[in-house]
Amino acid sequence: MVVFPDVEALLCTWLRTHLPATVTVGNKLPNPRPDLFVLVQRHGGTRYTVVTDAAQIGLECWAVHDYEAHDLLQQCRWLLLYCLPGRILDGHTVYRVDEMGGPSNLPDPISSMPRWVMELQVHVRGTAAA
Repeated sequence: MVVFPDVEALLCTWLRTHLPATVTVGNKLPNPRPDLFVLVQRHGGTRYTVVTDAAQIGLECWAVHDYEAHDLLQQCRWLLLYCLPGRILDGHTVYRVDEMGGPSNLPDPISSMPRWVMELQVHVRGTAAA
């Protein structure tokens, strides 16, 4: 049996180490929300091969100003698409990252705070169960 990792947790940890310290990254929306916040949530996905999971990941980036939310999403986009493939996160190889839905300006419907969003697919290797 192959067990796949919690891709949300892997990505949150990885982004925290690569984004400025002023940015909060998590998989749950805190209340109150920080001024600069990246939400990483799995929106599904499929097993790609016997040993590879293709997790569909939603990214949402909030900031005080629209241009800041945009730029934060662009940073995450670059880091995940071009810096993450080939890395080993907590013993799990990330084979590739595909853009499923490009950046969209989608202000928060509750607070009207600037928010930019996108969808990615992250291909990660599982491990054999003990």
